[in-house]
Amino acid sequence: MNNTIFDDVFRTMVEKIPQLAVPLINEVFQTSYPEDVEIIQLQNEHHQENGEIITDSCLRIGKKLYHIECQSVDDYTMAIRMIEYDFAIALDSARKYGRRYRMEFPKSCVLYLRSGKNTPDFLEVEVVFPDGKIQVYRIPTVKLNEYTKDKILEKNLLMFLPFYIMRYEKEIHKKYPGRNSLTGYLSCAAYYDQ
Repeated sequence: MNNTIFDDVFRTMVEKIPQLAVPLINEVFQTSYPEDVEIIQLQNEHHQENGEIITDSCLRIGKKLYHIECQSVDDYTMAIRMIEYDFAIALDSARKYGRRYRMEFPKSCVLYLRSGKNTPDFLEVEVVFPDGKIQVYRIPTVKLNEYTKDKILEKNLLMFLPFYIMRYEKEIHKKYPGRNSLTGYLSCAAYYDQ
């Protein structure tokens, strides 16, 4: 697994202040949970025969499961990874009814901290079942660069704030070539905060 500092920041926020995820869940899935809704954090580690899968977040609100992944770049394998993660989550929550099992897949999304014109609004995997039925597995994406600081505050998407400066990365590198990235970020943050 290749963690980045962004994964760590996202996971820490969800672990320490899970209520920060509620406005994002409401935004993506058109729900209207109050910010003080009871949230149950589920395990992020899912053990399989071929290794361990670690997700960024898995939450239960009421009877619904939610899975949010934070992605710093537009990774072309993300659709397959999401269905793999969601399958692991569904397996962990499978329930037996007589001789039949029921697996509930979570409502999932990917938060892209960096995105471009080719980053899709939905990640899709076409699943062909043994009986020939085809189901398209669609996962919505959220692109941070589509949210202004005013929109972030209006929608109370406070978990976006630590990543907000990333929208200025290209400008920072142009304005402060050869400087330490952190120094450039801080200088740029001061400039854009005026």
